[in-house]
Amino acid sequence: MRLPDFAAAEQIHDFDVAVVGGGVSGAYTAFRLRHAATEELGPKLRARAAQRPDGKLRVGLFESSDRIGGRLFSLTLPGVSDTPVELGGMRFLNSHQRVMALVNLFQLAYRPLPVEDPLARHMYYLRGQHFTAADWADPAFNPPYRLERGERARSPGSLLHEVVLRHRAALERYPERYRDVGFWNLLLAELSDQAYRLIRDATGYDSLVSNWSAADAIPYLIADFAPGSMYFALRKGFEELPRELSRRFSAAGGEIRMRHRLHRVDREGELLRLTFDVGEGTDNVRRVDAPVVCRAHHVVLAMPRRALELLHQDSFMFDSPRFESDVTAVLPQAGFKIFAAYRRPWWKTTRGITAGRSITDLPVRQCYYWVTGDETPGAGNPNSVLMASYNDGASVAFWAGLTRNAERYQAPPEVFPPGVAIPEDLRGAIAPAPLILEMQSQLCELHGLGVRARDGTFPAILPYLAVFQDWTRDPFGGGWHFWKVGADSKRIARRMQRPVADAPLYVCGEAWSHQQGWVEGALETADAVLEQELLVPTPTWIGGRGRPNGA
Repeated sequence: MRLPDFAAAEQIHDFDVAVVGGGVSGAYTAFRLRHAATEELGPKLRARAAQRPDGKLRVGLFESSDRIGGRLFSLTLPGVSDTPVELGGMRFLNSHQRVMALVNLFQLAYRPLPVEDPLARHMYYLRGQHFTAADWADPAFNPPYRLERGERARSPGSLLHEVVLRHRAALERYPERYRDVGFWNLLLAELSDQAYRLIRDATGYDSLVSNWSAADAIPYLIADFAPGSMYFALRKGFEELPRELSRRFSAAGGEIRMRHRLHRVDREGELLRLTFDVGEGTDNVRRVDAPVVCRAHHVVLAMPRRALELLHQDSFMFDSPRFESDVTAVLPQAGFKIFAAYRRPWWKTTRGITAGRSITDLPVRQCYYWVTGDETPGAGNPNSVLMASYNDGASVAFWAGLTRNAERYQAPPEVFPPGVAIPEDLRGAIAPAPLILEMQSQLCELHGLGVRARDGTFPAILPYLAVFQDWTRDPFGGGWHFWKVGADSKRIARRMQRPVADAPLYVCGEAWSHQQGWVEGALETADAVLEQELLVPTPTWIGGRGRPNGA
């Protein structure tokens, strides 16, 4: 392969380790490397650090956008500044060891994030019929699906959980059999098509019961259904975690380069040569006359599938057919979120709901009651927020189509809270008028509310602001990933740690983990690269055992 001509490069920067990708796995990897004591490093990294004046590795963290966080994207909306909205990942489980360790180490405040309502007032609106979560407990309740006799009087979650548990023991004995089975196929072998559709519609997730690898779907769901599982959210937003990692990395002497999009990777002897596109805004523009070039002894690509696919195909790792095959072994899952801010919590006054979520088969799919303000005069702030839509699968395309109309939403004056002004731009996330009006119409239908009451008032007032994020856009390609049917996830995940055996190139991130869709999965892969490839032991505060034997 002919190397590109770098003669025009103004300067070539040398790093011991270059980490590409400012999401949580990249920020964590950079933080760990820069904070590792010299004696904790493996022989090669220790030798590199010894050549530096401060005895520390020179580590660079490169991010293509103008923010650190990746698919953790927290925004503070005007009028409800106490609780940020989460346009990306929003929660973690009490069983997530690495996340909990970092949250405690950095003393980040967190809160419970309930999904269910103890009084079971949550709304379901499926196939044109309204009912509540309490109805599932009624043996006489018949949802609008033609269920078989043995499928009745069970909640959708129970139907799904029973199938998963029936296959747990067999999966442990014969994992290879389940790798070639799609989870959708498995469910239809156990349930009627109507029961499958009920599970898909009433759980709120299309992707969860899609045809991904049953060998990975079963343990994924068992962990999610585990007794005692609790969801938590960071009070200042989940993006606070990668921001804190990057802040501490920078304070320790690490170097962060924003708006640097990796263009290609080439070999240069024992080193790797990285060429970056550089932009002055959110759009990256190639400077052909003076490319930014870096050399590194080790390179960590903390990137999802789509971001890897966007690299120049002359990058050396694409010479390996196995690498290309392994990259496509995970399936990006479409994800889209909308948050809407209101002057008062109309869902509380009309339906008595204050937290948790409601579900429908309309394109909004899931609605979370994010912030329910206090309407008591003088008691507090009545401004409230809905996660008005959390959807995946086919419904993402519906909302993506409405984002193409740039008409700015003009909220009626009566829905504005006193003293609240709408900024011109919120990181490009402000939703256009057609999307907001369609969203509000579907929310009214989900909650069984007319557009206008007889006295001329609106029971569900219009929002004064809405924001959105479409995760199918480049460079993400999706909100999360699942292993595809036929993929040997354990072997592929291990190979992706170092996809070219004789090159110091490593890959990490949620996509290549065994806890896909979770921050814990992203950290899991970063720890694997650090400990197994770079010989940096997992610290005891995460649950590691210190230096590996013989390192």
